[in-house]
Amino acid sequence: MSRLRLAVAWAGLLGAAGCSKAAAPAASPGCEALGVRTGEGGANTHVPSCEDAAACGNGQNPPTGGPHCGTWMACGAFPGAGAAEACQWVHNLEHGHLVLLYNCPAGCTEELAALEAFRKDVPAGVNGVPRALLVPWPTLPGKVGAVVWGTSWVGNAVDEAALRCVLGAQDDAAPEPGLGCAAGM
Repeated sequence: MSRLRLAVAWAGLLGAAGCSKAAAPAASPGCEALGVRTGEGGANTHVPSCEDAAACGNGQNPPTGGPHCGTWMACGAFPGAGAAEACQWVHNLEHGHLVLLYNCPAGCTEELAALEAFRKDVPAGVNGVPRALLVPWPTLPGKVGAVVWGTSWVGNAVDEAALRCVLGAQDDAAPEPGLGCAAGM
């Protein structure tokens, strides 16, 4: 085994064992120009109740990490998700999952179709399920958005380049990176 392969394998084992703490990812200059924001995800602690949405997240809109409930959502599309589920999808971020968001009170069929197509094309976990969710977020300051732990993007139209930038940071800063998730709807 080459030294480089051995170093990569060793780093992966240390990370999987919890021996390293990932730093906030640095967006490439091209990603920053698309409006992709990076920062700290915040504490990855569990709150006592998933019903207290105010106790979840890191204060950003959309949340890019922070306190969350002890359960997470399956990966899939969840058009009926609400504030209580946000406590769960913030937990998904901790696992390195991509969360695609939308806020379309008057409807946005084309945007939802584009987000769902992107979600289905996200790399899958070992169980074959794409590691991404699609959920509504009623306070999103745009029609669509994407978030992983410590990185987010919000816009008024689907921008595949921006989505790919966020996806590129998928496991960079997640406290428990690389975890798969069960299939949802």
